[in-house]
Amino acid sequence: MTYEELKQAAAVISHAKEMKYYVSKERFALAALTQFGIDDEKSVDIMYGFFCRIPDIVQRIAASEKLTEKYLPRAIEIAEAAYSLRGGDGYDSTVPGIKDERHYYSKDFRRYFYRTKDGLDGHADFSLTQRSDIISLARFVERTDIEITGVAHHLGQLDTDETDDNRNRIKVDYYEGDIYFLFGDPTDRIFYDWYSHGDAAGVYVATDKGWRKLLYTPGRGYVSKDGELEFVDDKHFYSNYMLEASGRKFQYVGNIYHSLSVLVERRKKQKEED
Repeated sequence: MTYEELKQAAAVISHAKEMKYYVSKERFALAALTQFGIDDEKSVDIMYGFFCRIPDIVQRIAASEKLTEKYLPRAIEIAEAAYSLRGGDGYDSTVPGIKDERHYYSKDFRRYFYRTKDGLDGHADFSLTQRSDIISLARFVERTDIEITGVAHHLGQLDTDETDDNRNRIKVDYYEGDIYFLFGDPTDRIFYDWYSHGDAAGVYVATDKGWRKLLYTPGRGYVSKDGELEFVDDKHFYSNYMLEASGRKFQYVGNIYHSLSVLVERRKKQKEED
């Protein structure tokens, strides 16, 4: 072993540490999807974990540990791809976004739904105010192994009843066209009887003006004879509180710009297929 070899090894480790300050899990996953076509969550998680621990696993590399040998080379490729998209100051540079009067700031996110040639469905989120995401989006739409089936823009966040390690409420992003089931939570003994009465429970869709409740028709579902969404009325647009109120639970089930299948009565679907 020579001094130059040690110097080169030190430079590699130093570069890996530098990348760690920019390559977050989200950036890593986005590069894995858009540039390498990898959307398996478990594989991405394993590779990102290996990348983050590069300085700690040098001994494993020397011992040629099989798991390291399998995942680390591709993990480095993905991290380099994500790192190459950073701005000149070492961080992700921003570009002007469309002004959004509904919020004091605009994330300007887009969610693209896609289907692989194998028939698997997925989605990828891009911020149109981040240089790296715009470049990744361009590479994503150029891919020939997927079909983009729809797109929706970011509307806001919902508070869940779950908390993180610091006991802060966990929030979930929601997008235009998201479909949520709303139902009473009988385990919430304090608020269930108070909030769950009436007809609040049902199916809701996120729109620019607020949440709209869908009308159910037995034998058909939540769509008209022409396959269009049917709403309870044209007047009521609800705030997030409709879903977040104590004594209630909500569950994401899909997005109308990806598929209406969850809203169509199963018997009708089977009849059409026959």
